[in-house]
Amino acid sequence: MSLIKQLWIAVVVLMILAFISSFSISTYTAKAYFEEQLTLKNIDNANSLALTLSQLDKDPVTLELLIAAQFDTGHYNRIELIDPEGNTLQRKLYEGEVGSQIPSWFLELAPLSIEPGISQVQDGWHQFGTLYVESHTRYAYEALWATTRNLLFWLSFVALACGLLGTLILKVITRPLDDVVTQAEAIGGRRFIMSDVPRTLEFGRVVRAMNILSSRIRQMLESEAQRLEALRYKYQHDPLTGVANREYFINLLDAHLGSVDSDSHHAMFLVRVHHLADINQALGHKHTDELLRKVASTLRALTEEYTEQYSDCYVGRLNGSDFALLLSQASDLRLLSSALEEKLSALSNQYDSARIILPHAACYFTSQDKRATLFVHLDSMLAIAEQREQTCCEVSDVRQIDACFHSADEWRQALHQAVGHRGVRAVYYPVMSSENSLLQNEAMMRLELGGVLRNAGYFIPWARRLGMMPALDLAMLRHVLADDGVESKHRSIAVNMSVETLCDVGARQEVIEVLKAYPQQASQLWLEFPERSAILHLNVFKEFCAMARQTGCKLGLERAGADFAKIKSLQELGLDYIKIDSAFVRDLAESGSTESFLRGLCTLGHSIGLLLIAEGVQSQEEAKILKEIGVDGITGPGVNSL
Repeated sequence: MSLIKQLWIAVVVLMILAFISSFSISTYTAKAYFEEQLTLKNIDNANSLALTLSQLDKDPVTLELLIAAQFDTGHYNRIELIDPEGNTLQRKLYEGEVGSQIPSWFLELAPLSIEPGISQVQDGWHQFGTLYVESHTRYAYEALWATTRNLLFWLSFVALACGLLGTLILKVITRPLDDVVTQAEAIGGRRFIMSDVPRTLEFGRVVRAMNILSSRIRQMLESEAQRLEALRYKYQHDPLTGVANREYFINLLDAHLGSVDSDSHHAMFLVRVHHLADINQALGHKHTDELLRKVASTLRALTEEYTEQYSDCYVGRLNGSDFALLLSQASDLRLLSSALEEKLSALSNQYDSARIILPHAACYFTSQDKRATLFVHLDSMLAIAEQREQTCCEVSDVRQIDACFHSADEWRQALHQAVGHRGVRAVYYPVMSSENSLLQNEAMMRLELGGVLRNAGYFIPWARRLGMMPALDLAMLRHVLADDGVESKHRSIAVNMSVETLCDVGARQEVIEVLKAYPQQASQLWLEFPERSAILHLNVFKEFCAMARQTGCKLGLERAGADFAKIKSLQELGLDYIKIDSAFVRDLAESGSTESFLRGLCTLGHSIGLLLIAEGVQSQEEAKILKEIGVDGITGPGVNSL
């Protein structure tokens, strides 16, 4: 029961007790007062009437007229004259109806006991008779009843006023308690906020304790995140350049090669520091290391400058002299290669004491390619570039899948037509829990183009280049909510959203409106964004999460893990789950460092209430290890074999 209700009960009980006490006291006092006054009135009226009768003639007519006149002018119940022998000479009794609205229980509860006034009537020196005068009690009862009703009214009014005033005062006093409740709910929602300490001593102690708890939990999570990030960086990055080491980069590459989307076109760059041994001898170890760091920085600068040309990027160092750049769903390979050649040439020209040659090779690949074949192809092109003895490039921009549209206008028209004519489709892939039950169905976008249903990798690069990703995401969301229906056979559905949709103010608002239009289905929806979008646009992502949570949908990150610990105020985002990038799952049985990282990631995620789902699981062995580590769900080719 709330404090407000308890206050009202206390006020009502106190007012009832006050009423009973006041009623008893006032009724007893008023009753005694009325009895005293009516008795005095009876005595005075009896003496006055007896004196008058004693001075008049005692004929019956005169006596009757005088007694009747007195009876009619006052409020009497009885006036009676009795002779010395006890015979009644004159009697007047009130014979009318009382007609009062006083309840009978009140008359029984407060009876009036009034003595009649008695006086002697003289006839000269002889006693003529005894006069009895008794006033009527009706008006006394009415006055007593009116007093009781007024008392009840005013006490009820005071009770109501005290209750309302007490409620307002209690709300002011307990406002810090509301802050404590809000803070506790925020901690339950993985948001560690601080509250102002109130001046009330007891509440101040509680708020200070809650602030200390919130601060310590935040520090613990931040410390764990830093430790986890240090562990990941140590085992997955090259200590000299800070880019991915060979093992981690190969896992990233294998994850793309094992993708279910056969139409996705990715790009691979291979950069070599030619004659590294001669450069080391000419520049010295320190300057050579600086050169290698600059090459890695050049590759990162390229990815930052052309973010619209790909979905995700990964830079790695394969050996002492070779660097690799992986771009998922890359669009214009020649543009990127020319820009990289220009940057590498500028870097080569910075050195006069040694001749720096930085050739590179680039090509497209799909999930149907083999890793060995891809590296042989890149090595062959890089060997051709090295023969020129200068910073140059060899590019193979031949796509294995022919596009049915050959210009931007054709692609724009085709995409608009597909969106406008409900050409969006969804293919569902199961996500299983650690107990081998269905956790969700991940909806993968398909688009009907030219009469053929195409995978996302076929049209996503052009949609990104033409700025149509928000339109596709919204069409996909409407298709899942309206056409398929989350409550049908696909109960919980996960929908991938792009970073372009997140950054578009109008698209974000439209997503919220669509979710509000389907409140029942939205409660079964899982919206997920790439981890990269949360890092690059943290404030926007936090704002979207706050609005989307009100619709009842769940929120998460996909392809997460590489920068998970870098997300500032992660616990304040209110996420429900994350999907671990498949690159961390590759060769899990053979890599103790990856297992340690995933175990720490699960510990950190579970401490803030997140579900951990592993992507790209290939086998039962991987699924078993992931379950032992603490992963809550898995998805990938290995799911079908469970």
